[in-house]
Amino acid sequence: MRYLFVALIGLALGTAAAGAVLYYNPFADKSAPMPIATDRVLHYSLPDQVMQFAVGEDARLFGQDTGDDSLWEETIDRAAVLALVLNDGSNQPVALASRLLSTSPDTNLLLRGVLVSDDWLVTIPNEGTFYMHADSNAWPFVKEKLVPVWYLQRPWSGPAEYWPTVGPGADDSAKVVGLSGSFRSTEGSAVEHYEVTTLDPERHVALAKGELYLRLPGTGPQVAVK
Repeated sequence: MRYLFVALIGLALGTAAAGAVLYYNPFADKSAPMPIATDRVLHYSLPDQVMQFAVGEDARLFGQDTGDDSLWEETIDRAAVLALVLNDGSNQPVALASRLLSTSPDTNLLLRGVLVSDDWLVTIPNEGTFYMHADSNAWPFVKEKLVPVWYLQRPWSGPAEYWPTVGPGADDSAKVVGLSGSFRSTEGSAVEHYEVTTLDPERHVALAKGELYLRLPGTGPQVAVK
């Protein structure tokens, strides 16, 4: 599990071959609008709240062992799947999520950055289930932290915050569709925020905290725990 966060970032790196043009391109830093006070917030930490995790053999960023559950077939060898627990505003477990990440075909090195296609299925007991599809731009983190710290061996200066969501909604937010319970037949949006708290190349450790800001009928606002 110690490799989890950087392994997920590794999903997108195979497409980042534009070198200096992409590195200094401001268009690749685009992100979705900030959330509003009425959004519901679900929290998670990596890797502490991960129940299960499997990564494709070609998505291993630093050659780490993928174990017996690696995704080796050609169609999924650049993907990762995980199951995780999400907390509410009181930092109590409230939901279960399954998450599939893969290199996005919509990656545009000059205009959109290095994209990861991120699909969630979230169940909140006694409330219902919703599906979320997001395009997440990994490039700001890769450029600002991963390359300097991990490859250029510069000192880690953190924590570092990022808003990776860049679509596919018209306002660059993620699309959310309610499937059951109080969410049934509803549509909404979401944006994700994460804070990288540790990036240690000597120990091959990367830790992060995440927040999912959800705007969907049938949900109510909760105060984020900082």
